[in-house]
Amino acid sequence: MLNQTIIRVGIRYGVLCSLACFLLVVVLYFMGYNPFGGAGRLTYLPIPVFIFLAIRYFKLFNDGNMSFGKGFRVGLSVAFYTAMTTAMLIFLFIYLVGPEVIQTHVAEMRALLEETREEQVRMLGESLYEEGYKALDSLTPSMLAADDFVRRMFVGGLFSLIAAVFFRK
Repeated sequence: MLNQTIIRVGIRYGVLCSLACFLLVVVLYFMGYNPFGGAGRLTYLPIPVFIFLAIRYFKLFNDGNMSFGKGFRVGLSVAFYTAMTTAMLIFLFIYLVGPEVIQTHVAEMRALLEETREEQVRMLGESLYEEGYKALDSLTPSMLAADDFVRRMFVGGLFSLIAAVFFRK
């Protein structure tokens, strides 16, 4: 169960982290890179930093000695609020900038799929490859935001686990 202190720390550090992540998305976009493609991996760099800072803050100002469970909950709270806020900001960004962001991303994904076609067909089969290729046509801002949410939660959960082990008693 989460207590108010964990939620407050999660909101504080999660929203700050999401602003840093979103700032990197905007910088990548204005530099001419696809912020949702390969270059977009840079936007995940603030997540471990803010998770470590949040767990350290929680340990220093609340208990002094912290269990693995509390540290993990603080990290997951930061990851959740980071993922949620960044996904919402990305959704708004795509709507404000226009469809060319999605079109650029789809073109880059198609080129990547065509480069690795033989490998993908061998691993997935011809039908799944074609299905995935055709699914790129129906990519929406909400799908990109949901994908970003899931990825940031996964990265945040992984680093929460590492940080909780590091900061436990």
